[in-house]
Amino acid sequence: MNPFVYFIFYAILLILSYRVELRWSLLCSILISMYVLIAQFKRVSYETILFIIFFSVIPFISEKFKRNFNAYKSRMRNELESARMSYDNLMGADKKQLESNLEIERKTQQVSSLYEISKEMSECLAFEDIFDIFSSVLKKSFRFRLARLVLLKEPNDQIDSVYEIELGRAYAKAAPDNFDRELVDVILQERKEILISPMEDSRFSRRLFIIKDFDTLIAIPLISEEKISGILYIENISRVYFENFLILAGQFAIQLQKVILYKKVQEMAITDSLTEVSTRRYFLERFREEIRRSMRRKSTMSFLMIDLDYFKEKNDKFGHLVGDVILKEIALVLKSTLREIDIIGRYGGEEFAVVLAGIAREGALLAAERIRSSVEHSVFKAYDEKVSVTISIGISAFPEDGVDEHTLIESADKALYRAKEKGRNRIE
Repeated sequence: MNPFVYFIFYAILLILSYRVELRWSLLCSILISMYVLIAQFKRVSYETILFIIFFSVIPFISEKFKRNFNAYKSRMRNELESARMSYDNLMGADKKQLESNLEIERKTQQVSSLYEISKEMSECLAFEDIFDIFSSVLKKSFRFRLARLVLLKEPNDQIDSVYEIELGRAYAKAAPDNFDRELVDVILQERKEILISPMEDSRFSRRLFIIKDFDTLIAIPLISEEKISGILYIENISRVYFENFLILAGQFAIQLQKVILYKKVQEMAITDSLTEVSTRRYFLERFREEIRRSMRRKSTMSFLMIDLDYFKEKNDKFGHLVGDVILKEIALVLKSTLREIDIIGRYGGEEFAVVLAGIAREGALLAAERIRSSVEHSVFKAYDEKVSVTISIGISAFPEDGVDEHTLIESADKALYRAKEKGRNRIE
């Protein structure tokens, strides 16, 4: 038989084997094989036998190929589907992360702007100015029904005055009512902030609900020298604003405390007459107060001991009047470099001390470096002399270096001594 005919039969059988089931391709193989045997009956050659054998195997080979190929396609399809699902999950996670980042950025900007307000308030020393800034920010940033500041007077914690803030109106003085008195009583007992919302049922909420109907309430005690000097509360503010309001209220509380203390400073004349920073006695009182506050709030704090390098030699060379000018200029550098809420004191003859409220060691190192660098690059004019000085600084941090003023001072003093030993004009 012509080989071309064999080729035709092969092609037909291969196509059928791939397209139809195994039994049909086997049947076709048998029929073709019988046809070839009948056609070559008189002269059956070995080529014919090989053709028949190969024809019989083709359906099985084709079936095996189909199964492997289908399995491969199924595996690839599953892998593709898995890859598509992974891609969709990744894109979904990426979208959520992007939304989360945008939300975090928005909240960060809000919080940052609230902290920036403290800078504006820190420039004021009068209560009216600080409260005016606070009420303006409150009305611009939040939605609420009513906010009140209740100031107390010593020694019996009686209500001294009440300031009221409402949307669309300037703040104004108001007469204390029964709710103010009841809230003052609750705060004096609890001595901590109170947050009331529909989801909470505290032991004192019923007392307040009897007098006034409200949805939410935040009441914050304003503490000065471990005494409650006032209460700030706000009604019907959305729970989502609780955190931001607490931040703003905390900044206001710090500034209010500053105003109160400033008045006491004026009354008690506790400012060092030469440098116009706190005297050692008053500084230590503030230092102890800040330690107690940090303990109560479980916050950090740092202490700096600052000493002028070779100050005695400069006194001997230029005279004590020039030395006094240098001390005054150093105090000005400290004031301009540090925050308004930081406590600066003249600890000794040429020693200054600083309390950095709410700042851990890492932040204290940065603040100390700013001070050291500012002093190093300054030239002080004293009478007919131009004098350059350097300082050495020792740092201690609360609570890791100590939990009382004696331990913290001793730790900072040792660090200052190490800075002196290493060549001065250093921070340790």
